[in-house]
Amino acid sequence: MLPSPKFLLIIILATLAQAHMQLYYPPPFAAANNPHLTTLPDPYLDYPYNCCGRTTPFPCKGYLSHLNTPQGQPVVSWPAGSEQNFSLTGTGNHYGGSCQVGFSIDGGATWKVVKSFEGNCPHRDGGTDPEKQTFEFRVPGDTPVGVQVFAWTWVNREREFNMLCAAVEITGAEGEEEAKEPGVALRSDVGNGNERRHGAWVPPHAHQCRRCTCGDAYDGSKHGNSTANSTSVPTPETVSFNDRPSFLFANIDNGCETPKADFELKYPNPGPDVVDGDGEYQLKLPEPADRCN
Repeated sequence: MLPSPKFLLIIILATLAQAHMQLYYPPPFAAANNPHLTTLPDPYLDYPYNCCGRTTPFPCKGYLSHLNTPQGQPVVSWPAGSEQNFSLTGTGNHYGGSCQVGFSIDGGATWKVVKSFEGNCPHRDGGTDPEKQTFEFRVPGDTPVGVQVFAWTWVNREREFNMLCAAVEITGAEGEEEAKEPGVALRSDVGNGNERRHGAWVPPHAHQCRRCTCGDAYDGSKHGNSTANSTSVPTPETVSFNDRPSFLFANIDNGCETPKADFELKYPNPGPDVVDGDGEYQLKLPEPADRCN
């Protein structure tokens, strides 16, 4: 007996509702691939903030409490001034969006943007494979050494916001090493159930998220072919870490809303290192821009 159309529709909507992205490398707090995790992973890391009737703690989904605990040990070591990368994974890339990455050097009290990606983040044609969702950035040369908080934020065309964070160790510029491959942490994960599986991501257990529907986000065919992000201008060394702008925070009941559907987000203050999107969608500022920090 074939399933009824109504049953199939429910299944499709439930699947689309769970289709979001999350930070994969460096492994964020409470993620399944975090080598220091001692509890069950958070199955909602890929969900946008305040999705599905749930209030999401801000910032970093409440996991800054892991700092200075065994679960909050740094997952990577990056020399100041080095070229590094981050990667994304999940169950649906929403055909792009805009992202920012940066650091907090005071435990999450303030945030500084390192690089802004205006459009095509995640990569439209990259699927959900972290190998194809890798982005380059440069750690500012004057980033203070020590354990700092790396953050990734994402705003998609459904006015959804996500933010995930990871503990990272910033070292001095001397003895600079090559950037690590996405997914490689400080210690070996082999044998503890958190090892990296190239080209595949085992998503969290199948919780339903029926109230966050965004079915129009995945039909890329009507928007034409996309290309990879264009090369950005190198970060000017004249901009000190402390002079960099704060992250944009939007769509979290703070009075700031981003454009929807036919536009991708343009950051009012993206910082000195910006990657322009592929032109698939026009960029538009949030409203009101002065409420977004």
